[in-house]
Amino acid sequence: MTQRAETGPLRARLARLARAGSAAARARAREAATTLAADIQQELPYGRAEATETPAGAAVTVEAPGLTAREFGTATRAARPVIGPPVAHLAGRG
Repeated sequence: MTQRAETGPLRARLARLARAGSAAARARAREAATTLAADIQQELPYGRAEATETPAGAAVTVEAPGLTAREFGTATRAARPVIGPPVAHLAGRG
C-alpha cells in the first residue's frame, strides 16, 4: 500500500533554498566584479573599469584609449596586458 505525503512544504523549502543560493552566488559575483574592476582601474589612469549588476550576477566594462593594442600587442610592440592578469588571479591561476 502506498502512502501519499504532502510535498507542498518540502517544495516551498527547496524553493527558498534555491533562491537563497542564487542570491548568495549573485552577491559573490558582484563582489568579484567590483574587485576586478578596481584592479583593472589601477592600471588604466586614462580609462575606466566599471562593475555593473546583471540578471546572472555581474559584468565588468573596461574602456581605455589603445586598450586592444596594449592587451594583445601590435606588430611593433609587445603586449602589456591590463585585463588578463587580474582575471587570471580571480580565476585562481595567477
